[in-house]
Amino acid sequence: MAVLLFHYGAGFSERIHAPSPVRHLLHNGFLGVSLFFVLSGFIITYSHFSASMTPGVVGRFYWARIARIYPLYMLALLLALPVLTAPLASLDALSVLTMTQAWTGPASGHGYAWVMQAWTLSIEAVFYLLFPFYWPWVRRLSQTWTIVLALTCAALIIAFGVPTIGPGLETVPLLGAGVLIPIPVFRIAEFTYGMAICQVFVRSPWSLRGRPADCVELGLAAAMVATLVTASSPQGKAVFTVLTGMFLLVTAHGAGVVSRLLSTRLLLLLGGASYALYILQQPVHSWCAMLLRAPYDQVVSPVVTLIAAIGAYLLVEQPGRRFLLRAVRRPT
Repeated sequence: MAVLLFHYGAGFSERIHAPSPVRHLLHNGFLGVSLFFVLSGFIITYSHFSASMTPGVVGRFYWARIARIYPLYMLALLLALPVLTAPLASLDALSVLTMTQAWTGPASGHGYAWVMQAWTLSIEAVFYLLFPFYWPWVRRLSQTWTIVLALTCAALIIAFGVPTIGPGLETVPLLGAGVLIPIPVFRIAEFTYGMAICQVFVRSPWSLRGRPADCVELGLAAAMVATLVTASSPQGKAVFTVLTGMFLLVTAHGAGVVSRLLSTRLLLLLGGASYALYILQQPVHSWCAMLLRAPYDQVVSPVVTLIAAIGAYLLVEQPGRRFLLRAVRRPT
């Protein structure tokens, strides 16, 4: 939803000269991507915490990731194909289909080919490829060294303004212009931060309950929102990412008012549809822009995107995932 507000609201807020906090909030909506990378590291680690990374397990892990991502990915690509604003080069098409389009230096805009938002899935693909190989190393760390790893990742995220590093960025904080380091090298800090936070969570005997849990959850949520409405520098924006890790550590216990709110049926449905809501934004907007006159397309597009995301989640993503997983399941 934060990314949706960024795409549909940031430019509009400038045109109407909205108050500065509102403009900052909408312009910083892209930080939802950073939240997702941290959350992904947390969830993948939690789901495979005790798994032994044997060749068979690793193979099933990779296939499960394909089943999770690719059905909806292909739907987004097919929807976008008829409404592309420029011809699609063969190299671009190949990199998008193989999810390697953002394996480039930050100054390259190559990652935005075909479906713009898909560049983040290209980064996520690197996380998936590496996880089976370096999770066993992280799992061997003591709780103290896991905390050190989390703090190191947090420091790197803030120092380099990692959440702002994406395709088309001319100048990387602390490194300057023309940096040739592939974008996934920078963004791996967010995924690893989520992994470390998850390990701290699983191994921690403590948890907050009652009013203390409510206060901490509400306090962290307020701090995250405050960051969104005030941050303007790359390092300031990166504080939001560090706060999300702390927020996950607390809300994973499910004991406070915020975690209970996020566990309601409606928000669970929207959470399930969040991947569809993210990846379908550009195709739906392009179709609305073609079929409707401005400014009606700007009003209709977010609503259609939300409805399409829920429908795609229920009718394409979930059935496609189950079909692909059954296709390789061993007979009993």
